[in-house]
Order: sequence, then C-alpha cells, then structure tokens
Amino acid sequence: MKTYRIHSLKELEALALECLPLVKSYKKIAFVGEIGAGKTTFIKILCSLLGVKEATSSPTFSIINEYHTATEIIHHIDLYRLKNEEEAYNIGLAELFEQSHYCFIEWPDVAESILPEPMLWINIQVTDEGLRIFKIILQE
Repeated sequence: MKTYRIHSLKELEALALECLPLVKSYKKIAFVGEIGAGKTTFIKILCSLLGVKEATSSPTFSIINEYHTATEIIHHIDLYRLKNEEEAYNIGLAELFEQSHYCFIEWPDVAESILPEPMLWINIQVTDEGLRIFKIILQE
C-alpha cells in the first residue's frame, strides 16, 4: 500500500500519471471515498491520460458510462444508487468484469463479492483542512 497526500489539482494530475502503469496493468479499479472526495475527478484525469477525447461525467444517474480510446473501452461505473448485489448482477456488472477492458468502479461495496481479482483499490479520505489522502492498494 502506498499513501499520498494531495493538496491541489496539479498534484492529483501528477498522482494519476504515476498510477497510470498500475491502472494499465490491473484495468479493474475500485474507488472508495465519501461524496465529494474526488473519485470522479480522479477518474476523469485517468480517462484523459488513457486517451479518451470525449467529455467524461459522473454516471450517478446512468450508473454506467462508456468511453473510448483509440484501442480500448472504459466503463465508469457508479454503484451509489444500487441497493444490493442482486441489482449489480441485473445491470450486467459481472459480464463487464469478465471482459478485458477498463472498469472504474465508484461505491464498489454493494457488489464486493462479484468484484474481480486482482484489483487495484484507491481509497480517498478528505481531512478537515480539505487535504486528500489517497491510499493505493494492490489486491492480488
């Protein structure tokens, strides 16, 4: 596990660039953090670094957004509105995980038993001063 203290958007962009080799290796990444912690912002930066040219946005209401690079598909998944694992199955989450493309999953706890392994976990905590603490955890 590695821990990073992020004070600014510029530092967040540098962290995304540093994490890019891990992201490319794992392709399935779970993002954990409270509302407003920066999960979607970090995912937007990663999408840009991976070559997504289209506008990216939070999939809170659509649940799954699909983006394209020149060679890859990225699914940005937000499970916040799901109530249980059955709903995760019903939206085809297990099938998405079986494919080789990228899956960036916000609020993964609701589908924990169907999450693929290995996975990269990115936990984000916000301090009272607004500092973001990122913990990068490799799950084998």
